[in-house]
Amino acid sequence: RARANMMVCSKSMINIARKMEERYQIPFFEGSFYGISDTTESLREITRLLIQQGAPAELHDRTEALIAREEARAWQRIAEYTHRLRGKRVLLFTGGVKSWSVVSALQEGGMEVVGTSVKKSTKEDKEKIKEIMGQDAHMLDDLTPREMYKMFQEARADVLLSGGRSQFAALKNKMPWVDINQERHHAYNGYEGMVNLVKQIDLALYNPMWPLLRKPAPWDMREAQT
Repeated sequence: RARANMMVCSKSMINIARKMEERYQIPFFEGSFYGISDTTESLREITRLLIQQGAPAELHDRTEALIAREEARAWQRIAEYTHRLRGKRVLLFTGGVKSWSVVSALQEGGMEVVGTSVKKSTKEDKEKIKEIMGQDAHMLDDLTPREMYKMFQEARADVLLSGGRSQFAALKNKMPWVDINQERHHAYNGYEGMVNLVKQIDLALYNPMWPLLRKPAPWDMREAQT
C-alpha cells in the first residue's frame, strides 16, 4: 500500500529500498528529521513523491502551510537557547545517519561540531558530512575512551553527545554529556524534537553542579594553604 519511501539509514536499508523500487515501483529518498531545515526538506520531498505517485496536488499547499507554521514556532522557541549555546563545541560520537543529520541540527542551534564519528557510516554519509562541515571536517573512524578523555582535557569540546557506553569519558573529566542514542528518554526528531535537543544540551551545559564539581575539594584546598 506504500506510495513512497523515506530511507533514514542507508547502510541498513538501501537494499530494501532499491528492491521495493524495482519490484513495486515505489520511489525512495534518503532524508532526516533531525533539525528544522532537514525536517522541512524531507516533508517537501515526501510530498513531491506522493503527488508524483497520484496524490492530490493540493497536498503541496497543505505541506507548505504546515512547514510555515511549525518552522516559525520552532525558531521562536529555540531563540531563548541559541544565544547561550552559540560557539559551544560539541563532540558527536554516534554513527550512521546521525553522523551527518544531527550536525546540521547542532549548527542551527548555534553550536560548533568539533568532530563526528563515522564508525557505522557509508561513503554517502561521509560525503554529506563534508557538505555540511566542509572538506576539512574532523571525521572519527574510531575513538578510544582515552583519546576522547584527552580531547576534553585539552578543552577541544564543551559537551559530548553519544550513546550511554561513551558517557564516562566526559563524566570522568567533569564535562556534560547528552544521550543521543536510540534508547534516549527524549525525542529529538522533527520540529518539536529540535526544541527538545537544544533544551537538553542547554540543561547539561549550564547545570549548576559543574562549577561545584570542578572546584578543589575542601581538604585539597587546606593542603594547598599549608
